[in-house]
Amino acid sequence: MIAFPGARVVTSLPSELTPEVRQGLSLAGDDYSGEQLVAWFEQEKEAFFHDNDGNSEIDSWYAHMRYVNERLGFSELRSSATSFSVLVLGPGSGIEVENIAARNPHWLFSFVEASENFRQHLKVKHPGSRIVAAQVSGDIDLASDTEDAACAFSVLHHIPNVSHVVREVFRVLKAGGIFLVREPCSSMGDWRFPRSATPNERGISRNLLISIARKAGFELVGGRPTPVLLSPLNGIFKRLHLQGFMGGAPFYWLDRLSSQLVALNDHYWRDTWWKRIGPSAYFYVFKKP
Repeated sequence: MIAFPGARVVTSLPSELTPEVRQGLSLAGDDYSGEQLVAWFEQEKEAFFHDNDGNSEIDSWYAHMRYVNERLGFSELRSSATSFSVLVLGPGSGIEVENIAARNPHWLFSFVEASENFRQHLKVKHPGSRIVAAQVSGDIDLASDTEDAACAFSVLHHIPNVSHVVREVFRVLKAGGIFLVREPCSSMGDWRFPRSATPNERGISRNLLISIARKAGFELVGGRPTPVLLSPLNGIFKRLHLQGFMGGAPFYWLDRLSSQLVALNDHYWRDTWWKRIGPSAYFYVFKKP
């Protein structure tokens, strides 16, 4: 654990960086146990609730993220069945699934959320859903082979033992179930210095996340993920006061094209200016065969 004098952030991320972590071949925090897990969980469980302070509900960049979910993720979920169950990991307030829930009132959503504050929000905004408290261990308190689909949108990089959680998602999904994932692909800065957001967030490199999912038993639909959410576009459009354009098809395609153009320069630990000219995140569609 690193504590920074005079800073508001205490992190459980390691201060010693192995070559494997720098190269994105190994994920920091993926092998924690005991007190390490407890400390991480306590640091993170309410961090986004307090740091975000409702910003994701109104910020145009988050609106773009939700549009990405619709185009690349929810389009994969088609069901006319009278029952269809969807597991959502770390949903926060649940805004990312509001529209699809409204379009499919017969679907059952199960929200696994660590924050007690967000769980209270979910009870109000999504009545009739199942609201499950996240476990320190990463175990998911749902029966095996019960969910038709699962979503994890910018969630996995906040938790330890990602490999275990992905195996748990595989366990609870039915055969043929779809797992939608959107994740940052870099370290999100040098965590040996004070963090600007939640204490333990660190992205997951593209190849490592694919490897973790395949070891759990998943197949990657389409053979490759889609690069998205090129962060500089967010800053440019906001500086030019063009936020109104950041939530629909034109901005989506600009982001897709820009992210694809820089995808070859994909480094996990971005400690030089040229390494920072790379994709910010990927959208993955995994399937349980």
